[in-house]
Amino acid sequence: MSTLTVAKVEEAIEIPVDRWAHQCHMISLAIVKSGVLNTFARVARGTCKDVGGQHSWIVIGHDCYAKDANILDPTWWSYNDQKPFLRHRIGLGEESGYRPHGMGSIWQWGQPVPGDGPVIELTPNFELSREARSFLDIMDPLDRKGWAVLSSAPVQDWPSAEILAAMDDTEELSALVPIDKLGMLTDRNPSGLYLATEKVAP
Repeated sequence: MSTLTVAKVEEAIEIPVDRWAHQCHMISLAIVKSGVLNTFARVARGTCKDVGGQHSWIVIGHDCYAKDANILDPTWWSYNDQKPFLRHRIGLGEESGYRPHGMGSIWQWGQPVPGDGPVIELTPNFELSREARSFLDIMDPLDRKGWAVLSSAPVQDWPSAEILAAMDDTEELSALVPIDKLGMLTDRNPSGLYLATEKVAP
């Protein structure tokens, strides 16, 4: 990646750099889909220091929430009055300034409390792992409100990828699953906005 330049990316994605400004998700996705990185990468979305509102960038590798996430940001310069360059950072949080949606531990956040509606059982199109089943066993049965609260929880320290994918497969719950979390945690690639190719497994 050290040899990657703005000019090489322009050629690979066929979008001139003068059209990159403030187009963080579009340009990040175009780079991921182009194959110019020569490795697995996905688009991440969240917040970034010195960028107002939501922001998208690229994570080289599978885990958008890794402490040592390898970040490539092709549009940060456009929010900070700088000339175009490919910003590279390692890690998440205060030091790097990057925080993907859902970052944090569920154990510091709390347990979802069920409402008084009818209980909804998951109907995944795949077999849940033992870890996922054990996690669900420690919770009270959840109604729609309870599942909505769980879907808004931080995604770390529980089998969130599997359970959010199972919610996505469950007709009564699929609308509750945040698209950014599903895109960053699984290979489902909602609306084709996170990965180079679409898959159906969690």
